[in-house]
Amino acid sequence: MPVFFIERDDIRNGTVSITGPLVRHLKASFRVRPGETVWLGESGGPRYQVRITATYRDRLTGNILSESAPPSRNVPRLTVGLALIDRDHMEWAIQKATELGVARLVPLLTARTVVRPKAGRANPLLTRWQRIALEAAQQSMRWDVPIVTAPTAFEAWCANAERDACRWLLWEKPGRTLLRNWLRGQRCPDSVTLAIGPEGGFDAGEVELAERHGFEIVSLGDHILRTESAVLAALAIVQYEWGNLG
Repeated sequence: MPVFFIERDDIRNGTVSITGPLVRHLKASFRVRPGETVWLGESGGPRYQVRITATYRDRLTGNILSESAPPSRNVPRLTVGLALIDRDHMEWAIQKATELGVARLVPLLTARTVVRPKAGRANPLLTRWQRIALEAAQQSMRWDVPIVTAPTAFEAWCANAERDACRWLLWEKPGRTLLRNWLRGQRCPDSVTLAIGPEGGFDAGEVELAERHGFEIVSLGDHILRTESAVLAALAIVQYEWGNLG
């Protein structure tokens, strides 16, 4: 069974009281009944083994059987700036990025971005993206839930990128260092920031802008990947070389 995220306020004196959408999910999808155990966790905090004691129409209660502290972080904090793409592929990318350990995902509006949120649609989109990240974090038994932000202009995102992070922009033009070659032999940093462009890639002006803001320009190889495939490949390479994948 996955781990389900709760708030600190849901816990009091060794008991847990669950309300909201999680109640319906546990009762309808997992058919949780009194006497059964579930795993609950605070995002970035402890994880609890809980025995359900009672189920109500809009609430579940349980007793904490054991508590586990989160492990020390042994992989870089991963931030991805991902050019906004069509709905289905964007949602898939958010799900897979979550499974591969991304800590923060920023949808980017770039020169070649075709899909742009309509007026009044940004908030519902963000709510849906955050729910997808939450569900993927639970399914993959992560200790935290990644942050998904509202769409941001590429220029503004570059200007505000974390200065202490290793910053890379993926570009399909030939002659660039492969990401895997750049990683090998390098000391594992505390933070990594990846910029991934739309179908058609970043334009030359955006690449120059990123370089001025300290981004290294790297490649994933000879093949041209779709945006959502590039997310998967880049994060898998970073996790393989510097994380706990493989």
